[in-house]
This record gives sequence, C-alpha cells and structure tokens, in this order.
Amino acid sequence: MSSWRNLVGYFSQYKAIAIFSIAASSLFEIIDLVVPYCIGQILNVLSSQPLDQPLVNLITVVQNLGNFPTGKWLSLGVLLGVIFLVTVVRSPIQPWIGVWHHWAIALKARRDNFNKVVGKILTLPLGYYDENNPGRIAGRISRGIENHTWSYPEIAGQLIPKFARILGIFVMILFIDAGIAIAFLCSFVLILTYSLKDLRVLIKKEELLEKHQENTESRTSEIITNIKTVKSFATEAQEYRRQQQRFEREFKYVTYRIHRGYVDLITWSRTVIQTCVFLVLLFTLISTVRGNITLGHFITTLTVASMAYAELEPISQLAEIFARRYASMRRLHDFMQLDVGSDAASLAIEDVADNPYKFTGKLEFEHLSFGYSRDR
Repeated sequence: MSSWRNLVGYFSQYKAIAIFSIAASSLFEIIDLVVPYCIGQILNVLSSQPLDQPLVNLITVVQNLGNFPTGKWLSLGVLLGVIFLVTVVRSPIQPWIGVWHHWAIALKARRDNFNKVVGKILTLPLGYYDENNPGRIAGRISRGIENHTWSYPEIAGQLIPKFARILGIFVMILFIDAGIAIAFLCSFVLILTYSLKDLRVLIKKEELLEKHQENTESRTSEIITNIKTVKSFATEAQEYRRQQQRFEREFKYVTYRIHRGYVDLITWSRTVIQTCVFLVLLFTLISTVRGNITLGHFITTLTVASMAYAELEPISQLAEIFARRYASMRRLHDFMQLDVGSDAASLAIEDVADNPYKFTGKLEFEHLSFGYSRDR
C-alpha cells in the first residue's frame, strides 16, 4: 500500500532544486507584505504620527548617505523606494526562480516516471493482464501521472508559499498587537483543522469513485476491443444500457456524496472567514480608538489580515483539487509496487557483438535465393 512518502518520492530526484524554488516562492510571498506595511507607514507620515523604529533607522541611513534634508518628503521617498524594489524590480526575477522550476520539475518527473511505468508494464506477470484489461491499466496510469504533474506546481508554487505568507502575516500582526495576533492564529488553526477533517472523509469517497471509474473505463475498452463480436451478436442495446447504468451511478455518487460535501465545506469556511474578518476589524478599531496602535498600524493590520483570510479560499480550493486527485496518485504507486513476474526479462539493451551466440529473438537466413528457373 502506498503512502505520503511515495507521493513525495515521485519528485525525489529533483529534491535540491525543489527546496530552493519552494523557499524562493515562499520568500516572495512574504516580501509582498512589505507593500501594505509601507502604505500604513505612509499614512502615519501624512497624519504626522510616529514611524516604526526600524524605518526611522533606514531613513537615517539614507539621509547620511545622500546628505538629504530631513522631513516628510525624505520619509515618503524612502517608503516609495522600498515599494519600488519589492514590486517593480522583483517582478522579472520571480517567474524564473519560481514558475520555471515548478513546471520544469513536474515535467521532468513526468518523463522519468513514464519510463518507470513502461518498465513495470514489461516486467509484470502475464497473469496480471488476464485479470486487468488494457483500458483499466492505461486509465490508472494516465490519471496517476497527469494528476502528479498538475499537482506539483499548485502545491509547490501556491499552497506552501501561501502558508508562508500567512505565517509572515501572523508575525507582522504580533509586533503590532499581540492579542489580535493570537486570536488570528487560533481562528486559522480552527478553520484548517475542521477543513482537513472533512477532506479526509471526502478522500475516502474519492478512492471508491476511482474504482467505479476504472470499471467503467475497463468496460468501454472491452466494447471497443470486441466491437465486432458485439455487433455479430446484436448486443449493442444491452451494452449501451449497461454503460448508462454505470455513468448514472458515478453521477449520483459524485453529485450527492462528493460534490455536496465540498460545497458544504466551502459554505462553512466562507461563513467563518467573513466572521473572523469582521472581528479583526472590530478589535483593531477599538485598539486604534484607545490609542494603542497608530492609524497606519490600523490600516496595515486590517489589510494583511484580510489578505490572510482571503488566502483561505484558494487554499481550500487547492486542497479540494488535491483531494480529488489523491486517490488516482495513490493507485499509481500501488501499481508500481506490484511484484514483477518470474519470467521478467532484463530491460537493458546489450550489444550483440559482445556475445554473438546469445538468443535475441531473431532468425537469419543466409546464402538462400528464389527463382522460377526449372534448371535450378
């Protein structure tokens, strides 16, 4: 039986570059938080409220380097310069560090694992092919590999970096108001725990659906392979009716058990998320009115908290997509763990010149000719 380790091991050959690209994408997500922070500090400058000490130190360094006069314009110039660096300057760099490597790893792993799959097909015992027809095997392999290919860029390029951004937002709010930060973290843990619990149930249903789909595809393959027999015995209507029943069973299972489960989960999470956003607004507003935080910190906290809660919906969607694909990926690894047959031949290509007497499955006739001459 395959496990999470098998799914991760699918990309193990590219471990080093995967870690680098995921870390870089996560870092870019955290760097994005500089923009709302600077916007909040700009608001403090415009409203004549104090700036944070790290920013004051940065402005002082810039002033000493360029001998600029102090004042609002210098502060605004430094803040705009920081925003320019983390937006315009980084924009042509990020795709080549993140997007390029995420898809390059997925496509290279696809090529490598297709080679492994063909090797497995050629070494399985013949009895396996008596029990499983080509349609069932091909569908199982293609779904497993394609779902691996599509899932990696989404997980490495989106899901993990989004969690890094949420962690960065928590740290930022923690420096502004510890109470709001702790409430923010608790709400995230609650939402994610409940969502993962529901997804585990839905994954089990997806595994059963995967088996139903394999049976349907297997029967379709048999109809195509034996279409002459079907027509010879005039059983077209019977085969059509059987396939209709299978498709109807899949539709009902997907609609009323799986799809409805996802919709219920989204409905619950959206309601909780909007409630949490409202509570953050309320508590941040109260803290601002009491003078505990500045107007700039109020805008920054509300903005980054809204960004964090806004990430929960795409995270839920990515988790839903992964849950739909998980069963097919596991079944691919179950296939790859099947024992090879006792009659499995070596797949290494040998040079016949090294051993000219080795049987190669080929017959050669030499010094023979053919003709209609009666004298020969």
